[in-house]
Amino acid sequence: MSEREKYLKIITTQFSIWEVRLQNLSSLNLYDAHNISEHSICELLNLIFDYKLKNLNNLKMNFPAIDLGDKTNSLCIQVTSTRSGKKIQETIDKFLEKNLNQQYGELFIVILGKKQKSYSIEYNLEHFNFDSKNQILDFRNLLNIIQSKPIIILEKISKILLSENSNEQKAKLNPNEIKIKRNIALKKRLQKAFLIKLEKSDWEYSCFEPWIKFNYHKVLIRSIDDTSWPNCIDNPSDEISSWFKGEFYDFYDNGVELISHGGRAIFDKNDNWDLLDWHNDPREKNTNYTITNYNVFLQIPYDYIVDFDMDVDPYDGLPSIFVKYEKDGMPYENIFYGTPGSFKSKRFKYLFDENNRKVLK
Repeated sequence: MSEREKYLKIITTQFSIWEVRLQNLSSLNLYDAHNISEHSICELLNLIFDYKLKNLNNLKMNFPAIDLGDKTNSLCIQVTSTRSGKKIQETIDKFLEKNLNQQYGELFIVILGKKQKSYSIEYNLEHFNFDSKNQILDFRNLLNIIQSKPIIILEKISKILLSENSNEQKAKLNPNEIKIKRNIALKKRLQKAFLIKLEKSDWEYSCFEPWIKFNYHKVLIRSIDDTSWPNCIDNPSDEISSWFKGEFYDFYDNGVELISHGGRAIFDKNDNWDLLDWHNDPREKNTNYTITNYNVFLQIPYDYIVDFDMDVDPYDGLPSIFVKYEKDGMPYENIFYGTPGSFKSKRFKYLFDENNRKVLK
């Protein structure tokens, strides 16, 4: 294998690794990883095109519209892993809004990955031209240009890419940071998918009965290990089914909250409580107890949610949430007993105090 072939093979492989890694990081909402990529892209483009690009975010944090600038060659570059036409249009709109076309004659956009086949861009300015075919570049465009470069340049590009994908950079990612950002990203995706925009007249109603915010009343909860759906299988009484229909109640601070049918509970004068048996519980006739109807609130944390599918199933017309049964063979981190809110009664959700649950006789 020649020196050229060796370096081109390294470069091609490392571009692929870089692309996949950025896709995974983006899915976890770790967009700060792109700051590292801006630096590497800056080095690469200076090598490939003999530019004098500088990272503008080093001069001003969150520099608007563009990331790299070369005033000598009068050009600038936006670096992004988002390839959508909406992102491209927003970049151009912001570029013109900030009058950056007066500082830079050309705007290029580099996609960290693979761009779309075509883009439809709109702008209203006589002295600004943007050719989406030639001014939006992705890894494949760069590879095509790199192939003809001298071996000494190929060697330098190889070193940059190997450094970008090195284990040292991966090790900088704090596991807690990954978890938090992953859960925040998942929360935003779930809320965008499942919540509707309420009219102002419904805002107060939703404070008492938050379930009205959901576009589906119910959802399929499916274990990632389930192999039975859509068939129903008899489970032992102490085991939860590997898939079931859950009823939305609300989002809570750490995940999604479902509500289930409950039963009746008894309270003594000290607010100690216990659940009544379903049939012929003699305690319901005890005048020392107050009887209250209850529901069960089931909390599924973001940590247990693997993904969701908005394509409804053909049987019930419901979307699915895929979860891990992490706690005692269940998908819930908490199970609470209480009463749901009521707009009519102006009563908020009330949860029974678990510390007061006793065996009442």
